[in-house]
Amino acid sequence: MKTVDMEFIQTEATLKNLIYLFARSIDRVDEELMRELFWPDATDDHGLFTGTAADYVAWVIPLLKSMNGTQHTIGNILVEADGNKATAETYFVAYHQMGEGDEAIDMIAAGRYFDKFEKRGDEWKFSHRKAVYDWNRNDPATENWSSPEMKPLLERGARKPDDYLYKN
Repeated sequence: MKTVDMEFIQTEATLKNLIYLFARSIDRVDEELMRELFWPDATDDHGLFTGTAADYVAWVIPLLKSMNGTQHTIGNILVEADGNKATAETYFVAYHQMGEGDEAIDMIAAGRYFDKFEKRGDEWKFSHRKAVYDWNRNDPATENWSSPEMKPLLERGARKPDDYLYKN
């Protein structure tokens, strides 16, 4: 019978939670949360940006604010851990709505994050993130919430501090 490695299970759960929290920080444009997820000496490589994690946050927040909305869906997460260091390969699909009126587009990108984590003291954080893109597509935006019957019935997601998450 195979033994269960409870330490690995706890580490894996902690790292998955960090990955999910990063997606939340992006989609809610929560700069404070995003900064908390990285060690001060962490690095990031998203292709369009390569540098320190602190500089990534400073770069990506205005970019996100220029978009109408985003949603990052996390898929398979494969974690490997060895002591106080760990890696994860995470599949993602990221939706971005940009532009206004007839110029609005829905951009969907899919790929994988290759993350490195370090545990310092009792805390795990990102030490490096690399984004690799597998495919994308751009289409005219089709979102339409203008139906007078539906609009008052649906609570829309928003960014910090207006999202339901921060109100409750």
